[in-house]
Amino acid sequence: MNNVFSTTSSIQTTTKVILVRHARTTYNEQGRYQGCSNESILTQRGHEAAYQTGLALQKFTFDAIYSSPLIRVQQTTQAIIDALKQTTNNVPPVLIAPKLTEINMSDWQGLSYQEVKEKFPEAYLCWQSTPHLFTRNGTFFPVLELFQQARQFWQEVLNQHRGKTILIIAHGGTNRALISTAVALNPENYHSIQQSNCGISCLEFPLTSSNHGILTYLNITDHLGENLPKLKAGKRGWRWLLLSNTVAENLLPSSCLPRLIRQNLIDLIVTDNFRQSKSLALNFLKISNKSIHLQIDQNHFVESWQQTFSPQQKPNYISEQANLVTGLIIVSENIICQILQKTLGLPILLDTTNYLSVIHYPQANQQSILQGILPINQQFSYSS
Repeated sequence: MNNVFSTTSSIQTTTKVILVRHARTTYNEQGRYQGCSNESILTQRGHEAAYQTGLALQKFTFDAIYSSPLIRVQQTTQAIIDALKQTTNNVPPVLIAPKLTEINMSDWQGLSYQEVKEKFPEAYLCWQSTPHLFTRNGTFFPVLELFQQARQFWQEVLNQHRGKTILIIAHGGTNRALISTAVALNPENYHSIQQSNCGISCLEFPLTSSNHGILTYLNITDHLGENLPKLKAGKRGWRWLLLSNTVAENLLPSSCLPRLIRQNLIDLIVTDNFRQSKSLALNFLKISNKSIHLQIDQNHFVESWQQTFSPQQKPNYISEQANLVTGLIIVSENIICQILQKTLGLPILLDTTNYLSVIHYPQANQQSILQGILPINQQFSYSS
């Protein structure tokens, strides 16, 4: 796979699409459903984060920029443009795309999450567990409509920019639908991909007429000063960091992993019995005052791991007061792909060699969430 951060090659072998979710808003702060309403605006913190995101995106030369028409995205876009213009005058004009509008949440828009849970318990349960079946009137299915909207956007836009680099600034739901339709992820897995405020993701499409893309990285937030994307479903359950045992070891010192281990934020390290996996684990354990090392045979790793670390239980060496347990898995790329495939619900191929994948299992009977696929070298940190 090509270096996804390269912007200097004269011949681009894919169509590169960078996706950014809008910055933090007043409704985000208040815990309200936004949907396609236009009442929510950026907070001061949101404006600052949007500008930081623009600084992180300066490494790219964009051939086209597409934006949702809603105010919160327009404000985010302007801050990003202001930052991009600090280093170049060749910023293309912003194209407003109605098909990037956020999901229509009908009468939930403007209501708090708690209000919706109390007033519409059955609909809320459907929204959480089977989003593709969620409806407010029996005939309109918001998630299915959003996925169709995303497919139409790809059909209209990709053919215009083959071999170019595109920036899309939109919404959490819209971006999840764009990513899902590009990699053939079904609507029932709508909640399984996280898009944080100002999170940066990337899809690459081959130079053919196909609208099928490859997800190269997902929901990067280190440019906002975050080691890992913030937990969307609360600080509970299991959070797993997946690291390939073929990672280039010279990249690890600049990654977030040593910091997380020194800060005692990783409770245990689980490896297969490959020599490379055990060697990496031992290097991390040298700087840890807390982490415990467990080993599972590679031939039965996924099954044994699932049985031992189900969302319903904690190992007896983890404090009962710990609502969140974080584990680092160091295994072969094949095993990482198996775990990601089970998480996403489809055989999606990813290059995990020098990336850290982050999965959150909030609690029993709740869908797992792919929080991020993060480059080990953290090249999006604008302050590095």
